[in-house]
Amino acid sequence: MSKTLQGWGTESQDTAARRSSLGRDSRGSRICGRCFARNEAGDTYCKVCGDELPEGLADFDVDATRRLVPAAARAQLIVEAGNGGTAEFWIDGDVALVGRASPAEGVEPDVDLTNVDPNRLVSRRHAFISRRKGSFVIEDLESVNGTYLNGVQRLQPHAQTLLRDGDQVSFGETRAIFWTEATSGVTAQLPAVKVGH
Repeated sequence: MSKTLQGWGTESQDTAARRSSLGRDSRGSRICGRCFARNEAGDTYCKVCGDELPEGLADFDVDATRRLVPAAARAQLIVEAGNGGTAEFWIDGDVALVGRASPAEGVEPDVDLTNVDPNRLVSRRHAFISRRKGSFVIEDLESVNGTYLNGVQRLQPHAQTLLRDGDQVSFGETRAIFWTEATSGVTAQLPAVKVGH
């Protein structure tokens, strides 16, 4: 091997070592809000869970104890039934499909609105309600009759929208109120709310 190639190899190894030691310490880190993994400053998504990272760099003490904000244990949809009553659906998992059952097509939604949708305006695969960063979001799945939030906002298909306690959600003409269960295991106080569209 020539002296030129030997020198070049050593120089590139030294340069690479300097760059890697400079990269982590001088650029800072971005901490994932979901799993608390430390990521490089230039990363957009978490290397561990794939969640989108916050914009700013983290300024933290490595030895400090992290305090977790308790997430809502589960959520509830209280659906207005056609006879003046209500139907309650609990959302326990990370993702719940809202829609109408169709055994012939193998569709079995977690929140089956078949019995409270006599006009069949709810799509079979109408929407997802998902747990996200300690709260819940709703995502319309290109439903024919749309998903509405608080009677006015028609949700764009596949755009996740944050749900808050007391939000009124309409799946077609089927109306519901969204609630989360408090971390103490007690459902939030339900005020006398008339579901309206």
